[in-house]
Amino acid sequence: MRRIPFALLATAASIIHACAGLPHARAQAAPGTTSVSASVTGIHQFANDLDRGGDVEWSSVSFSAGVTRQFTEATSGGISARFGYEDWRFGSTVAFGGQAPWNELHRAGAGVSLSQALSRTLLVYLSPSVEWAYATDADMDDALIYGAVVSAVKVVSPGHVVGLGASVYRQFYSVKVSPFLIVNWKLNDQLKIANALPAGPEGGAGVELRYQMGPGWELAAGGVYRSDRTRLASSGPDAGDIGETGFIPIFARITRKVGAKASFDLYGGAIMKGKLRIKDSSGDEIKSDEFGTAPAIAATFSIKS
Repeated sequence: MRRIPFALLATAASIIHACAGLPHARAQAAPGTTSVSASVTGIHQFANDLDRGGDVEWSSVSFSAGVTRQFTEATSGGISARFGYEDWRFGSTVAFGGQAPWNELHRAGAGVSLSQALSRTLLVYLSPSVEWAYATDADMDDALIYGAVVSAVKVVSPGHVVGLGASVYRQFYSVKVSPFLIVNWKLNDQLKIANALPAGPEGGAGVELRYQMGPGWELAAGGVYRSDRTRLASSGPDAGDIGETGFIPIFARITRKVGAKASFDLYGGAIMKGKLRIKDSSGDEIKSDEFGTAPAIAATFSIKS
């Protein structure tokens, strides 16, 4: 059987870094190479009616940065940091007693990562991290989330990579396990199925159909299910409880690469099957509401060296 060079495993490593929500490692990095990457993403969901009365719209901005070191042909590691801010705007919300369940949400975290090639076609990955997820005026001591992402990928042939992974995190009242598919499967010279960009609205666990239009241009469309938990403010009717959001972002993307180091991504699509929950410290639901399909836009700028 023809042996696949370690350079392809370096490419596979960049894929699972993306699925873990970390900045891309540089593909085909030589031993001793250090790469630095950063990105900023903005998302806006337009107003949509809540099922039980009222309406909701929200915007977010997030920043991420990371450093990756290729120690040997088979081993790489890195560190990363991320900060996100969400601004939620509610109309008169019947399900939440006529007032906003939350307004400003913050997420700040850091992690380390390690990828190791077990053979010339198999690579495993581990990334433990911590995060503080909290509303304005929440108690930071009660806002900690911690856990890890684990995954494994198989290089079937050049241009064909598949794998499985899972994020396992203690999120306040329970351990949440979220499996995901890893894929980078070339269909022809212009078309492939691959994981979504990590900094975009779908996150790296999303799956896209990508079309390479020409030098520096790419079209894509895909989606994923996303959910988050946040510690709410330490005062008010829901003091110290947990806010939980869940939805399915479906987006089309056009990307323009600027040289070899930078890219700009513009998204248009929808947020579907939105769910808003407030739960107590034991995970019992106190209040909830849902919304249907809301239009949304997003943009990302990424740079790496």
